[in-house]
Amino acid sequence: MAHRPLIVAATAAVLLALAGTAPAAPREPWQAAADVRTTLAEAQRALVLGEPAKAKALVAKAAAFELGLLEPAARPGLREAGRAVAAGDPVAMEVARAATWTAILAEALERATAAASAGDVDEARAWLLVREFRKPTRFTRPGADATLALQALEGGRMGPKPAAAAVRADLLDTYQARLRSALDTVVASGGQGFDISRAGAAALARGYFATLVEAYEKQRNASDAASATREFESLVAAAEAGDDAAVEAELAEIEAAIEGFRAAPLSKEEELRRAGQLQRFLALVPIEYGRGVKDGRVTLDFEIQEAVTFRDGAAQAFGDLEHLLALENQEDTRRLGELLDGLAADLGAAARHEEVADPDDVQGATDEALDLIESLYPDEWEEAGATADFDVIAATLDRLESAIAAGQFSQAEQARLEAYAFFEFGPEQRLRGLANDLFVEVEGLFWYGSDGLPGLAQLVKRKAEPEEVAETRKALDLALADAEAAVGAGPTSNTAVISNTAIIVFREGLEAVLILAALMAGMVGAQAGLRKPLLLGAAAAFVATVATWGIAQTVLGSLSRYGEKLEAMVSLVAIGVLLLILNWFYHRVYWGEHLAGLHSRKKKIIGIGVGAVLAQIVGLVMLGFTSVYREGFETVLFLQAIVLEAGAGIVLIGVAIGLAATLAVGYLTIRLQRKLPHKKMLVATGLLILWVLVIMVGTTVQTLQVVGWIPVTPVEGLRLPYWAGLWLGVFPTWEGLLAQGAAVVFVLGSYVLAEQLRARRRRAILDRPLTETSS
Repeated sequence: MAHRPLIVAATAAVLLALAGTAPAAPREPWQAAADVRTTLAEAQRALVLGEPAKAKALVAKAAAFELGLLEPAARPGLREAGRAVAAGDPVAMEVARAATWTAILAEALERATAAASAGDVDEARAWLLVREFRKPTRFTRPGADATLALQALEGGRMGPKPAAAAVRADLLDTYQARLRSALDTVVASGGQGFDISRAGAAALARGYFATLVEAYEKQRNASDAASATREFESLVAAAEAGDDAAVEAELAEIEAAIEGFRAAPLSKEEELRRAGQLQRFLALVPIEYGRGVKDGRVTLDFEIQEAVTFRDGAAQAFGDLEHLLALENQEDTRRLGELLDGLAADLGAAARHEEVADPDDVQGATDEALDLIESLYPDEWEEAGATADFDVIAATLDRLESAIAAGQFSQAEQARLEAYAFFEFGPEQRLRGLANDLFVEVEGLFWYGSDGLPGLAQLVKRKAEPEEVAETRKALDLALADAEAAVGAGPTSNTAVISNTAIIVFREGLEAVLILAALMAGMVGAQAGLRKPLLLGAAAAFVATVATWGIAQTVLGSLSRYGEKLEAMVSLVAIGVLLLILNWFYHRVYWGEHLAGLHSRKKKIIGIGVGAVLAQIVGLVMLGFTSVYREGFETVLFLQAIVLEAGAGIVLIGVAIGLAATLAVGYLTIRLQRKLPHKKMLVATGLLILWVLVIMVGTTVQTLQVVGWIPVTPVEGLRLPYWAGLWLGVFPTWEGLLAQGAAVVFVLGSYVLAEQLRARRRRAILDRPLTETSS
């Protein structure tokens, strides 16, 4: 057994020898691709820094990699890189790098598609890792259609052929977007004198087009495809030669060649989304720009950058839709592109503080562009702008979180209000009818909290940590995603629309009914005649509400952006009138009725002249009108969006049910109070008026906070269920609670004062001599 160590040693030597001669384990495609790309980038850097020996060694290292299936695709570019390094030509080296990389991407696309078509999910995923993405913006996220398609294929929810088509469409869409970005870089690099970057971008554009050329040939023809390929080759040659005029000429030829070309047609849903983004983002450009400039100079760089971001988002959406718009009117589409380019130039100059365009000029260019969009959009895109609201909300909430992280809480609050404004004037009205529970959840997370989480208003006010804000933001994103799905899907059932509409009408009408019922219940005896002006005002308001409904389709649409402001003004008038009438009510009805037994002296005590009677009648008419129309206006505003989704017939059924429920409650309330004993009736009436006033004050304060007319100061630690605000008008802010407290003090104070006056006058009357009173 003494020779066992020798056997072991010999065996180990043989194994080591075999291991040395055995081929290395094959690497994943993404590893090989990443190694080639990184090594060539290092070689380019060494060449530019004057280290040719190092650059040569790095290119040799890249050429020696075990590339497996990528070998045929990468080899031509690697040979070009070797020649460029030998010649000490960094421009040629940049072109070789771009050619190598785009060839690898094209090979990976074919491999991933073939694997998906064969149902090999693991192989498809391995090759899908070798890809690029569309340049993400604040409004778009990296595409995941290919990944989701492979997940569906693996789960049996999609067949191999559709999955392969989805993978190819996602990658073609990506590389067409990258082609556009590369051409933009060619233009920008040439203007800045970066010859190496320009040549590399031209080579990338050529490589991306080579990936798309098969789709191009199918949409056009073989001759056009060959011609376009030559134009890209000429562009690279001109860029390598540093020939500015030739580069410009070739770019013009390429733009003409690819105009209207779309490698992977968008789905109908994506078309609508892009159409909405183009419309919404473009409209925001002059708004942000106007905030950032004053008297010919930039005052807020942040706002200028916001305008740039919105313009870029609009331009990206335009690039996706250009081929469709050109089918409608090629000349107008070209003009729209020119206007977007002009805005980019103006905003870029302002961002660099080189030249500041007049805000009116920016607005004028935007208006012209929006007019062109309106004329170019097909009928089915008429409401496209609404689909982009959620993108804008998400982008604005990103800005809120960035401001929180930087400790800029005033900017964070501004971003929160802007995000809520986009929600309020867009999705909110539709959600009220289509998914009222989602509306409640989203609004709660914007303001006072929901499901145990504090609202953004509270978090910003107390300068919360970014982690806590992120938690609420995550919940809000989920709720907004559900809301977007609900709005996009339209009404899920007629029953849901009818029930939600009925709830809206019933809730809005309940306040008005309670005011009328409370005041009318107290108008008995000599005051019974005062019910007529109150009912007259209510009837006039009902007629006005019906008229508002009639003109809503034409006029109210243009006023929708002022909806909350109009509601706030009507609410303030209603509260003012209610307070005045309450003062009269307590000082006339309450203590006047308590003296009903003193008939001979009543006329002297509550004697009212003709002028006072007229004033009271006018006041009661105004109270009846404002109480009903305040709720009617808001109801009409909300229901218009639901009409667009579900149709007027279905909505009117819900209106009828809600109105019937409201009238039933009003009738029962009045009948119930009439059956009460007189004293108890007065007490019940007072409590009812107190409740209505508290609700009205709370909801009005909240409306004023929404439009930014008064500040928001959340009560720390106070968590209220959302129904407290929905039905009682109670929200956890100091402004609302203090205003409601003041309203309670006013009502109770009026009652106490009336009682004291009643007692004092009663004593005075009873203390008078009999001869004086009889005279």
